[in-house]
Amino acid sequence: MSWIVTSGRLRWDEGTRLSDADLAGCNIEALVQGGHLAPASDNYKKRQPVAPVPDMTADEPEEQD
Repeated sequence: MSWIVTSGRLRWDEGTRLSDADLAGCNIEALVQGGHLAPASDNYKKRQPVAPVPDMTADEPEEQD
């Protein structure tokens, strides 16, 4: 089986495809549950980082009495 690295917390770069041999001695189930690995498939897409929502309150004028 093949696996895709889905986090930056492993020694491989995110998006790297690994085999069971590459992960020998690792607890693959724990890495999958922790969000660090995902089963590889032909239609796997690398996760896109979510852009932070800008704080719009800083641009609002202050209320005047």
